[in-house]
Amino acid sequence: MWCYPACPISVPSSVELAYRKWILQHAIMAEVCTDFGEARDQFRSCVDSALSDGVLKDVVSLFDTCQCFEKKSAFDQAFRDVIKDKVLEEAGCDMYKKLVSFAVEASQQDVCSPSLPFLMLCDVFDMVTLDQCEVVFELVEDKVNTWKAETFYEAGKNYLLRMCNDLLRRLSKSQNTVFCGRIQLFLSRLFPLSEKSALNLMSQFNLDNVTVFTTRTDEPRVRQIKKEEPGDIMEVEEGEMNEFSGSVPVDYNLYRKFWSLQDFFRRPSQCYDKVAWRTFMSNSNEVLTAFSSNKLDDVKSSKKRQDLQRHLADTKIFFAKYLTSEKLFDLQLSDSNFRRYVLLQFLILFQYLNTTVKFKSANYVLTDDQSQWIKDHQEKVMQLIRETPPDGEEFAQTVDHILTREEFWNNWKNEGCPSYEKERSKELSSMKVKPKRRRVGDDLRASGGKLIKMGSAELTRLWNLDPDNLDACKSEKRIFLPTLRDYFAEAVEQADPEAMVEEEYKVINDQVFQWKSLRLLARSSPHFFTHTNIPAQPLPQYLDQMLPKLPKPTVNEEMKTEVGDEEGIKGTQEEEEELKQAEDSQVKDATENAVTTQQLEALAIKLQADWRKLATELNFPEEDITYFESETDDESKRALKMLTIWQENDPERSTVGSIKILH
Repeated sequence: MWCYPACPISVPSSVELAYRKWILQHAIMAEVCTDFGEARDQFRSCVDSALSDGVLKDVVSLFDTCQCFEKKSAFDQAFRDVIKDKVLEEAGCDMYKKLVSFAVEASQQDVCSPSLPFLMLCDVFDMVTLDQCEVVFELVEDKVNTWKAETFYEAGKNYLLRMCNDLLRRLSKSQNTVFCGRIQLFLSRLFPLSEKSALNLMSQFNLDNVTVFTTRTDEPRVRQIKKEEPGDIMEVEEGEMNEFSGSVPVDYNLYRKFWSLQDFFRRPSQCYDKVAWRTFMSNSNEVLTAFSSNKLDDVKSSKKRQDLQRHLADTKIFFAKYLTSEKLFDLQLSDSNFRRYVLLQFLILFQYLNTTVKFKSANYVLTDDQSQWIKDHQEKVMQLIRETPPDGEEFAQTVDHILTREEFWNNWKNEGCPSYEKERSKELSSMKVKPKRRRVGDDLRASGGKLIKMGSAELTRLWNLDPDNLDACKSEKRIFLPTLRDYFAEAVEQADPEAMVEEEYKVINDQVFQWKSLRLLARSSPHFFTHTNIPAQPLPQYLDQMLPKLPKPTVNEEMKTEVGDEEGIKGTQEEEEELKQAEDSQVKDATENAVTTQQLEALAIKLQADWRKLATELNFPEEDITYFESETDDESKRALKMLTIWQENDPERSTVGSIKILH
């Protein structure tokens, strides 16, 4: 006991307070642990009885009446203990499925945590064999819609992903290929398209997939396999098959080159190396030549084929990886499925080499010869696929469709994998939906064509023009455009010297008039905007030059013209002819003002000291200026060379007027 000095009130020290607090906490925890253990045992016995009854109602009732502070955790632990005992008792896959289904139902009723079904599945897959895992996984596939629900998705997606990855690590890719495929399909159904966790974003290759085949250093020997004839006996080695269906001459060179192509299919980036590319071309040419020379016959109607189909009707045959024995090579060449797999590998490789991939190295670029070779052999491979029975044309169309879809996926990854879900913009989401208002046009239709009074004579007239306001706005009577003569009449009048109008008061200096003038000229004819040697001019000066080219008004001409036809008013034929004549005269003047050779020589002598400045004004790059300097040391010859090239490259600008402007 602690001793304190004598005082009227006993005050415990800080050490004693800490000790008392520790004692109190442990007492509470002991009570809680006792309640947790009791609740877990009660739930466990109740779950056992519910398995025999097949109803979870009693378990839910017990959960509601339980006074345990951590009853959800006790319920979760009870379920996990029960399923552990069932696995140790080897109760069977049906019992495991039933327990997981109970856990899903309990989670939906908020009796246990949403992660409980996934924890139970992880426990089961960790304790049972692979054959049992394949059976239990059927429940996972069937409840994919349940896992995608809001209650389970966020709580269980990481558990499911980890569980599937653990299964894939345990499975053999060659012996359990179908189960591996089921797991991959389940993950693709579970996660949305925008999920990037399973994407090969960096375009990496599976370099662990190495194909091992027979190699030897002795001279290649040719083996001719002939069809058996009566009385012939074929000597075979021990362990070799004594039945051959083909008559293809097989040698070691073809065998070695064929299987060495798998290394290029495994790592296509080798093809960008010149030495490896030559090896790939040589091996590919021999293999494709062997396929072309050994055509396969479609034996659908033969008796042998019918017997084989009946024998394989109830048998599933799937080859995840072919054997590479030299003794089987001749039979493999005569197998249509084997040939299709190899030809499809060629097409996949060709597509990768031709496609732009975001994470490709900068030096991974095909030459023109390589691109042409790939294009030619791609057509050859597609033709071989069409010629391979059975149903070659249908199979070729399927392959073409798959490769086209693959291009879409590649482009999607190159763009950074944008989401497929269109998100509403912030402005649209913040806008409130306004209630639909009645329109006056609706009232006009409902009135049966009677006059609707709007309270004003002008408004009443406008609203009753047409029931549909948009149709009224599209009326042809509302489309009008002035003619060039009408619009520019005032400007032409002011341009006459006899009018004696000062420059600052002319209408062509008004910005609004300038803007409308340019739009009207563009709508009337393209001849007002032709290419000339004259640089850009101020708008008043440009309009002043255009006024003399406009058609002259006549006495009996109407002042305004309404546009009623389909094409609209584009000007009269007389206006078009006058504009063309003005343009032709402008081109003729430009041709007559072209710089002659004698003028260039004289100009070169005068500008020999400043020929570099002139070259810069004529937009010559620095490389060309250096070239002129390297040609000769005479400044006048450099200037003449530069002016001659300028005249050849830009004959339209090489006029006397342009030289004056530059000078």
